[in-house]
Amino acid sequence: MSKKNLLFFSTLLYVIGCTNVYSPMGIKGEKAKKQLEELRSGLSAVSLFTYLPSIINITSNSTNTTYACPTEDTAISGFTNPTSGSNFDLQSPINYIDLSVTAGGTHYFRSNESSSNLAITGKILKTNDTSAAASCSYVTGSVCGTTDLSGISISSSISTMMFVPLGSCLAIRCTTPAYIRFKQYNFELISMAGIETILSATSSPYIFESVSKIGDDTYYTKESFEKCRKEIVNYSLIEMQYSKFLSTLITEVSTCNKPQSLFQGAATSASRLTAALQGNACDLEPVNFFGF
Repeated sequence: MSKKNLLFFSTLLYVIGCTNVYSPMGIKGEKAKKQLEELRSGLSAVSLFTYLPSIINITSNSTNTTYACPTEDTAISGFTNPTSGSNFDLQSPINYIDLSVTAGGTHYFRSNESSSNLAITGKILKTNDTSAAASCSYVTGSVCGTTDLSGISISSSISTMMFVPLGSCLAIRCTTPAYIRFKQYNFELISMAGIETILSATSSPYIFESVSKIGDDTYYTKESFEKCRKEIVNYSLIEMQYSKFLSTLITEVSTCNKPQSLFQGAATSASRLTAALQGNACDLEPVNFFGF
């Protein structure tokens, strides 16, 4: 074979075999990543805006008057004898404390003595059986032990900021059926939850790219690219359903005086998890020796 023909065939084999140079039947990785990220971003925005309004509303300890808060089996019942001892502990390790009055008449609640200066938030909840306008009030101070609560002025409205000094107790009196929830006050900035959610959405493209391992200069088959697009849509539908669940959870947290920590971790991890699943499903296939 002449040197001219040898050079021709060598060049031909190089062009055919080096699919990173050009493939008329494939799609270059750089272009594929751009189109896939545009698709992912659009779908993620729909999921984000499903629950973002609920995140914004939580700042005001929502006054939703139509939502009925779920009740807990662990709710503490009030007593009718005003000299009964304490029936709940403000330093309880659980996230919140529920107090319940299911019958008419005057009922009382009394805490143990506070071992520190406490700031708590309280709220009378609307439930399926009770009203948010139930008649309950509180007092703090020397109302510990078996102090007769019937002879003490208990007139302060239960509010979103209540202080119980060291060595004091909290006493509540209800004259109607009611459901009350207390939680220890934490400086929970909802703006931080919003920022974390946005940062999570911002980092998801890098997670997707890292997991999918799509090379910028590699050409991939159109079939595997289209399959990847379908998988992205499928996993986004799961994320949208999860976002609806988060929206419901956030509504309950904001309306029913629950700790914001119950939803923050879930909200910020949703887009990252979806990005990882989508990246793992996008197993793009490089074009063959002939560029197909």
